[in-house]
Amino acid sequence: MVTLEGTMNVPQDQLEATQVALVVHIALTQAEPGCLSFEVWPSAENPLIFHVKEAFIDGEAFADHQARASASPWGQLTQGFAREYQTSGLDLSASADETFMHQALQLADHASEAGEVPVGAVLVRDGQVMGQGFNQPISGLDPTAHAEIIALRQAAQLHNNYRLPGSTLYVTIEPCLMCVGALIHARVARVVFGALEPKAGAVLSHPCLESYPSNHRFAVTPGVLGEICGQRMSRFFAARR
Repeated sequence: MVTLEGTMNVPQDQLEATQVALVVHIALTQAEPGCLSFEVWPSAENPLIFHVKEAFIDGEAFADHQARASASPWGQLTQGFAREYQTSGLDLSASADETFMHQALQLADHASEAGEVPVGAVLVRDGQVMGQGFNQPISGLDPTAHAEIIALRQAAQLHNNYRLPGSTLYVTIEPCLMCVGALIHARVARVVFGALEPKAGAVLSHPCLESYPSNHRFAVTPGVLGEICGQRMSRFFAARR
């Protein structure tokens, strides 16, 4: 079982919208397969602080919830809200790598549904999701809006720091040169990716880390759910031929 407890701080000007969206968010979450309990309620002392308490049957159910919530209207509304969460029950081992990669795959599916190249990314530290995103350069009219960049931006805003030491990025496809540079500047400790990107990958396919004049290097774990991640890309491009 995976549990999460903590608080979320709601800006005063977003309180009414949050209260309205929360009703739908709770109902959808409680109906998710694998959700054992899900409660969100305002503090008696401060109505801008909401307490969060949730439990899911396993890591995969928890990851599926995180991915759905991130892409939902609730996730869009609250993505910049400060949160302080503690999780338990997540295995920070190879199985945890697969759990978070499954979450990244869910995000990649959202990109595909929007007509974007299906890449999803999740940034994690101490078992907690710091930020997540999926490719949005077309819909966002932003050539830098890769999944990795969006996850880094979200985490930096939430933690009020562009440096994110001790974090691990899970991404379905090998990062490009732009994203590698951002990961270095953010001081990400480890990058876990699924499938290689032979044309544009800048980690192993066309490695640039060895020659990059930086005092930071991140550890690399390739091939986690690599076949599944690669199939997402193949199906996407095959459908457009």
